[in-house]
Amino acid sequence: MHIKRSISVRNHSYQVEVPDACPICHRHSEIQVVGADVIDDGKAVQAIFRCAYTGCRQHFFCYYGPITSGVLVSVRPVKPVLSAFPAAVSTISPTFLSVFAEAEEAAQLGLNQIAGPGYRKAFEYLIKDYAKSISPERASEIEAKFAGAVVNDFVADPRIQAVAKRSLWLGNDETHYLRKWSDHDVSDLVTLIKLAANWIEIDHLSKSYVESMPEPKGA
Repeated sequence: MHIKRSISVRNHSYQVEVPDACPICHRHSEIQVVGADVIDDGKAVQAIFRCAYTGCRQHFFCYYGPITSGVLVSVRPVKPVLSAFPAAVSTISPTFLSVFAEAEEAAQLGLNQIAGPGYRKAFEYLIKDYAKSISPERASEIEAKFAGAVVNDFVADPRIQAVAKRSLWLGNDETHYLRKWSDHDVSDLVTLIKLAANWIEIDHLSKSYVESMPEPKGA
């Protein structure tokens, strides 16, 4: 979402788009204009803004094409809003969380060609670490297998297996020259990964309670 602000460029006033929330703290506070000038031999404009929230007060740059359009092209810096995952997922695969966060940051910076393969790599960590949590005695075998084989051979829960297979299908599309699933994109991949993470949490917590509360003898 964008709002309009008036900036002065070489003694002329223009209405331009700015984010309606600070790209660093993400609060909907007043966006203060600091200054602006033309760049790239007059082909574009760079403006400096400041977040008025007292806990932030940081500056950020907005880049525009021809100033008469006032259309926002990009903003820097941007602090990504990272997804939260269940504690059980963090326990099973902390590496998944770190790789997913890097992919998510790339996506929010508009680097989708990098983000897609990053999400695919993150999911491979998640599904292999989950398989290792089920069969720790076969950890070396799981690490050496292709992710698809791990899903087939070690993931018994049909709900996890279903979304895991589709996560890998779309993840592979992000790393290959030609796409097989042209009606789906990286946003669908992210949704499937989050679904898999939620099913993994349910499975993990269910097993934990069953183990800590065994059936009473004679029940």
